[in-house]
Amino acid sequence: MDRITAGFDQLTRFWLETAPARGVVARLDESMVSMLQHHDYPVAVSLLLRQLVGAAALLASNLKQPAQVVLQAQGDGAVPLLCVEATDRLTFRAYANVREDANIAADADLSSLVAPDGNGRFVLTIAPEEGQMYQGIVALHAGSVSSLLADYLTNSQQTQTRLWLRQDGDALEAMLLERLPDSRDEASDSAWEAVVAQAETAFALPFMPFPYSEWLPFVFTGHDVRVHAAQALSFSCSCTVERVLNALRLVGREELQPLIAEQGRVESRCEFCGKRYEVSATQLADLFDHVDASHPPGSGTVH
Repeated sequence: MDRITAGFDQLTRFWLETAPARGVVARLDESMVSMLQHHDYPVAVSLLLRQLVGAAALLASNLKQPAQVVLQAQGDGAVPLLCVEATDRLTFRAYANVREDANIAADADLSSLVAPDGNGRFVLTIAPEEGQMYQGIVALHAGSVSSLLADYLTNSQQTQTRLWLRQDGDALEAMLLERLPDSRDEASDSAWEAVVAQAETAFALPFMPFPYSEWLPFVFTGHDVRVHAAQALSFSCSCTVERVLNALRLVGREELQPLIAEQGRVESRCEFCGKRYEVSATQLADLFDHVDASHPPGSGTVH
């Protein structure tokens, strides 16, 4: 069985005909190798980025319009920022800011890395290409990525939600299970608790990369599981030279002039994918001359 048939770097949605639950499952492998290949993160940081990517991909599968899901863990610890972005097209990228002098244990958890003083925050942003952005912010408490997100989703959506994440080498499996909102009686309570227990049992077993059509009925034995067609997941970075130039424009000519005088160019590196950009003195002159021509004195530009 090849890795595509086994469901790697794919995501699929499913629902249970015989229980009040629906969900989405994803397996990521080579796509995350591509994501991390330009970075030399500590082991714990790489593990947490993988987990956040798995969670973000599950959430992005629910987007109903062109948009992206952004998950950020922020604090003042050894890793003051972890950031993951996933789009409605099921592409993703990730970045971590790691302090140079940090000594990070391989088994460090999210809160101890990002906010050991307890003052961190976890931010979930949904940014559509058109329309209003949504952002939710909660305290970054101790515990796993899956428990943090499950609590957040349950509280924000008022719908019981569970999330599971497990890793095996470079591979990660993620599953989100959501209780159907109209199932609120004693029999539904019992059925929901039973399927949650089945998922808990499955994720306690060794990693089993079977096709979703085989794996999901194995997980939810005794239930009629309906499976949507799988969708591909992939690493993709949206950095471009135009975005680099826009960023340099914000920095300003005066701030960049000493660097140009010394090196004759400005070098920039994308924090997400590691791609390097080199902007020449001529390009920068053209950039700022264009800005000055577009905003002559008296036009409202601050000089």
